[in-house]
Amino acid sequence: MANKLSSKDLIVLLLYSKGHNNRLCEPIEGKTRLMKMMFLFDKEIRRSFNLDKKIPESAFPNFEPYDYGPFSSQVYADLEFLVDMGFVSVTKKECSSEECVLESKEYEYWQANSGEEAVVEYVDEITTFSLTKLGRDFVEKKQLGDFTQNQWDILNKFKARCTGIALKALLRYVYNKYPEMATNSKILEEIIK
Repeated sequence: MANKLSSKDLIVLLLYSKGHNNRLCEPIEGKTRLMKMMFLFDKEIRRSFNLDKKIPESAFPNFEPYDYGPFSSQVYADLEFLVDMGFVSVTKKECSSEECVLESKEYEYWQANSGEEAVVEYVDEITTFSLTKLGRDFVEKKQLGDFTQNQWDILNKFKARCTGIALKALLRYVYNKYPEMATNSKILEEIIK
């Protein structure tokens, strides 16, 4: 690949790869889950995936400890860009679990720090992100040949691991493995117990 990859490309690759149902382009449910996946990709997958040669360190989102663990407003900005460009579609479905509360809180924080007028919505729905045909064509035409089968296997296994468990279990893993990112968490005791 002549061009270096960006954090937007990582989101597209995560959405293209297989998840826990072993289907290509499995959607990712929830902004919070996607946020933690981007964090874990940088911390645990990037080097084994050899993306240090294709993605400069500066391209990865800068995560900070927030109320629900690692957070980066760049991930939300990248998602908005990809949606606006037609690469990613967003659907919402009803949700009555604590995942909805986490979604609302993390989105509220992003809105407050984006300079936009905050419209806090404590919703009873969860956001699902899917790759559109345009996004899928982009990966298949521009990026598939740039990665080995081993790299795709690593990416698929990572996505399956992150999407195949409850959000609370994913947060527990992040909090235990990266306690410095849980220092400001409002739900630390609930997650760790």
